[in-house]
Amino acid sequence: MFLIGVGTGLPWGLMDGLSVSVVPKERAGMATGIFGTTRVAGEGVALAIVNAVLAGLAKNRLTVFAPQGGLDVGPVAQKLAMGDVHGAAALLPNLALYEIQESYSAAFQHLCDVLIAITLVAAFIIFALLRSDGATGRRSGIMA
Repeated sequence: MFLIGVGTGLPWGLMDGLSVSVVPKERAGMATGIFGTTRVAGEGVALAIVNAVLAGLAKNRLTVFAPQGGLDVGPVAQKLAMGDVHGAAALLPNLALYEIQESYSAAFQHLCDVLIAITLVAAFIIFALLRSDGATGRRSGIMA
């Protein structure tokens, strides 16, 4: 949790400063407001997508343990995606708690692997774009 907090919080001040530095001083408040609104909206959408993916992964994993008698594991997967393991266990009393916990753990691990891959690809793309911008001798607008 510490690494997540540092990783998301560290660039905020830098990005706020960059958003204000590219507009006239009389519009700094507007730029900060627009940037803050866009950031929070983007985070909300990203969290919704990540939660939906986690629920889908948990549902797929639960079908391994759940009996094939037409049992709907969707509500159980939604509870797992919210971190409510005991609530999920209450919905599936015929499954052992360790099976439900294992389903959540496997789904969370797969989600983390996907997010790590997305982060690395994005980092390489940004690095390549910054290098190509510097190779042409142009300034990218970022204050040195």
